[in-house]
Amino acid sequence: MVSKSNQLELHYYFSDNSHGFDALVRNECEKELLNLYHDVSKSLDFKLLVQSEPPKEGGFIEFWKFIGDNPNQVTLIVSAIALILSRIPVENKKLTKLQIENLKLDNKLKKEELRELKLKSKGENEIDESLIKKVVELLMLDYKITWRRSNFYRKVGQYKRIYKVSNQRLLNGEPVGNEREVPQSEFYNFVLSSDELPKNEIEKAVIDLISPVLKSGNFYWKGFHNNQIINFQMTDPNFKLMVQRGEIPLNNKVTLNTILVQDQKIDENGEIKITKCSVPLVIKYSVNGTDYITLDGEAYLKGK
Repeated sequence: MVSKSNQLELHYYFSDNSHGFDALVRNECEKELLNLYHDVSKSLDFKLLVQSEPPKEGGFIEFWKFIGDNPNQVTLIVSAIALILSRIPVENKKLTKLQIENLKLDNKLKKEELRELKLKSKGENEIDESLIKKVVELLMLDYKITWRRSNFYRKVGQYKRIYKVSNQRLLNGEPVGNEREVPQSEFYNFVLSSDELPKNEIEKAVIDLISPVLKSGNFYWKGFHNNQIINFQMTDPNFKLMVQRGEIPLNNKVTLNTILVQDQKIDENGEIKITKCSVPLVIKYSVNGTDYITLDGEAYLKGK
């Protein structure tokens, strides 16, 4: 059984024995932690209030109190967060294959597995170390939680005065369990090396053409896809050549059926952003409602 807790203490250790903390750095670190707490509670489907409490000296010590209707849920989430912030990842530097799969499935698999654990109905005696570890393993499949933790340790690591951070669970101000420490030499193990995500390839994407490029060069075309205006590079050389030669009559009723490739990355807020679009193949195109299949498109469909 895991001892009850309802608070989390985070301790920043300074190498010069001072207590002052650069306000901007502190606020950036706090932002990542609060977002991490929010993402964890959202993943567990727990309704909790996180209350910030006055910091203390001794390096710099911050406290958060977790308030909810169910004390067992509070214990579980505080224990899970303490482990997330201190357990050195086995896999790091890039998002794992499972995280990417969860990203594609909108975390449905992870949510279903968490639901099967029936966490909301767990009694005090049922919350043990093995359950906490299982919950943390599932939570770490969420790219947002991994990204928030990465951002926190990246920002802490850039502040050279901090040589160690630790977290401690508390129950109404009294320490519970052991303090978990992470030395500066281990910060990099928590940091993802890249914010790039695998390219997202959409088969048979329909693009209403707004403006093509009639001159040679890597200029961006403009179209309407999924109710949004997109700029994209036409990298299908044969279709681009047909347009430049005037072989395709262009008007305001040209629709392309394509393969659309989207480059993606995670922004500072943990949201997925599309950074570039390209069309390596136009399968067919429509002019005034009449469809024309391209030679490359015909070969593609036969291959499928």
